[in-house]
Amino acid sequence: MKLTLLLLGLIFSLGAFAQSSMRRCTLLPITDSVGGAIGYKVFEEVESDLKKRNWCTYVSNSSMISVFSKYRENLPQYLKTKEVLATVADKLKVGSIIRVAIVNELNSVEVQMDVYGENGEDLYFSEKTVLNRDDIEIISQTIANWLDIYAKTIPYDAKINGILGDQITLDVGKGYPIQIGQSFVVKRPIAKKKHPLLKKIVDWDTEILAEGKVFNISDNQALGMVKVYKSDQKLKAGDWVRLEPYKQEVINDPNLGKDKEDEKLGTLGILSVALFGSSSSVDTSTPTGSNRMSGNLFGIDFRVEGWITRQYFAALELMRNLGSLKAKSGSPEKDSVSANNGAFKITGGYKYLPIGFFYGPQIDIYGGYANYSFDLANSEVDGFGKNNIYGLLLGVAANIPINREWRFFTQAEFLPFPSFSEDDKIYGSSSSASALDLEIGVKYQYTHRMTIDGSIEAMSRKAKFSGAFKEVSYKDNLLKLGVSFNF
Repeated sequence: MKLTLLLLGLIFSLGAFAQSSMRRCTLLPITDSVGGAIGYKVFEEVESDLKKRNWCTYVSNSSMISVFSKYRENLPQYLKTKEVLATVADKLKVGSIIRVAIVNELNSVEVQMDVYGENGEDLYFSEKTVLNRDDIEIISQTIANWLDIYAKTIPYDAKINGILGDQITLDVGKGYPIQIGQSFVVKRPIAKKKHPLLKKIVDWDTEILAEGKVFNISDNQALGMVKVYKSDQKLKAGDWVRLEPYKQEVINDPNLGKDKEDEKLGTLGILSVALFGSSSSVDTSTPTGSNRMSGNLFGIDFRVEGWITRQYFAALELMRNLGSLKAKSGSPEKDSVSANNGAFKITGGYKYLPIGFFYGPQIDIYGGYANYSFDLANSEVDGFGKNNIYGLLLGVAANIPINREWRFFTQAEFLPFPSFSEDDKIYGSSSSASALDLEIGVKYQYTHRMTIDGSIEAMSRKAKFSGAFKEVSYKDNLLKLGVSFNF
C-alpha cells in the first residue's frame, strides 16, 4: 500500500503546475454604474469571444458566482483587492485575471481593462478610454482589441509542466498554432521590470536554458525533445518555452511517402507474451491433518490489450502452467502430484495519462472477470482435485518512465467477492474465499514497436469451508520474461 501511494504521488507530481500560465485566463464580473444593465451584456460578449480564441485557455468564473454575489453592492471595490484576485487565481488555476470596469457619464462612457497575474499584484496590462456612447458592441469590440494587444505581450508561448529526461510536456492552449518539428527555446525568468510611474510589468530578464523540437501534439499539450542544453541548471516545471518560426524541412529521402512499419508507433493496442517459472505450493486442511505440496512449475502468459480511445481500453489475458508438486509437510497419500493450473481474465478500464501522452506516466484503473483454475492429480483424502476460484476482478496498474529506454510498472488485482467451485465434490460450498495478485517489473524499449519485459509476480488464492475439509490454499511466486508488441 505504501508503495502504491508513493507511485501515485510521483505520477501526480509530474503533471503539477509550478505556476499558472498567463495563457490560462478568466474574466471577472464586469462592473458598471447602472446596476449591471451594461456590464452583464458586455460580459457575455467578451466571454463568448474568449472561448473562441487560441491564445488563452479560458476558465469560467461560474464556480465563484455565489461568492461574488455576496458582495454585489461593493463588488467594484472588492475586485480591486490583491487578496481577492490571488484567491480567484488559486481556485481557477489561471495566470491572467481580466478585470473590466465601466462608468457611465452624462454623454459618454469610460471603459477600463486591467490584467493581473496570479499573485493578484503584478499588473500586466492596463488601458482606459472614453467612448461617446454606451453601445454594447462597441464596448465589447474595444475590449477584444485590447486583449489582442495583451496576447502579443505574453513573453512565452507555453510553460513546462512535466519533465522526463530530455522529454518535456508543454501546456499550450487548445488550438494554439504549434507544429510538429517546430523548434523552441527554454527560458527562465530571473527578474521583472516595472514601469516607474504606471507600476505595470513591462519586461522580464530571462536566462536561456535549452533548445529543442516539438515531436507530438494533443488538444491542450505538446511533447518536446531537448536537443541542446545552454546552462548547467536543470529544467523545472514553470520554465518558459518560446517557439521559433516554423520552417518546413525538406528531406531528400527516396523512400519518402512509403510506410515504414518499423518506425511507426502502435495505434491499436499491445500484444504481450511471457514465459515464466514459478515456485508454487498448495496447502490443504483435511480430516486427517494439514498437507503441503510444493515445487516448480513452468508456463506461458498471453495478454492482448486494445485501445478503444486514448483513455479507454479492453484486455484479455490467458495463463497456463504445468509441472509436478512434491510433499513438503503433513502425511499426504501421494508423494507427488501433477499440476495443470491456469487463469482467464477479461477486463476493461480507464487509462489516466497525467501529462497527456503514452510516452509519459500511465495509471490504469480497471475491472472485469477472472477465473483461476486448478487441476491436481485427484486424491480425495489429501484434498487434491479440480476446482476454480472466480468472480469480479478489480485492479490498478502504474507504468512510469525511468528514462527514454526503461519503464517501471506495477499492478495489483483482487477479487472482492470470489466464488469457489469444484468437479470432484471434495470440499462442498465455501464459507469464504480470497484472491490477490501483485506484480512489479521493468520494460526495455528494444525497438519503436517492441519492449523486452521482466517481472516478478506473487499470486495467492484461498477458500475456506465449514465441513470436514477446512481450507485449500494456492500460492505462486513467478519470475517472468517476455516481449510486448505495439500493433
